[in-house]
Amino acid sequence: MSPAKTCGACNFCCKVLEIAELAKPAGVWCPHANPGKGCAIHGSHPASCQAFACQWLIDPGMPDAFRPDRSKVVLRMDAEARRITADCEAANPMAWRREPMFGLLKENARRGWSQGYLVFAKVGQRMWLIAPGEELDLGEVPPGAPLAVQRDAGGRLSVRVGPASAEQ
Repeated sequence: MSPAKTCGACNFCCKVLEIAELAKPAGVWCPHANPGKGCAIHGSHPASCQAFACQWLIDPGMPDAFRPDRSKVVLRMDAEARRITADCEAANPMAWRREPMFGLLKENARRGWSQGYLVFAKVGQRMWLIAPGEELDLGEVPPGAPLAVQRDAGGRLSVRVGPASAEQ
């Protein structure tokens, strides 16, 4: 068994993800982040930061090429394990389209599509649905907005974006 992964010098999530407790929007460095070094308030950092672990950390078999500071993509799973999101920074908005990342995302879409498992890419509020046969640009999607994915009788894929929850 290999040793557990650690963030090490990677703190790319501190830039890419929103941190509600600090009113830090997605896409800007957290004021407490020391890029390439870690968190200046580690130990007293927000609960959402303490609870977060990217897929690279969680999956012992995921190669170093997927480490967020190398791939420029933070892979995260929702709490119900029904959706994986590839979060990118504005400076590399299409990092999710580069191999080997794109192949991993497409494979996840192929394997999980029939069970309702969804794969998304995200830059700020702009989102794409990554389906087995296509990628659909959803445009700007507010945080917490529900998404309904369906295919019509002709096989055309569509996504309806509902209003964001007032709880967000």
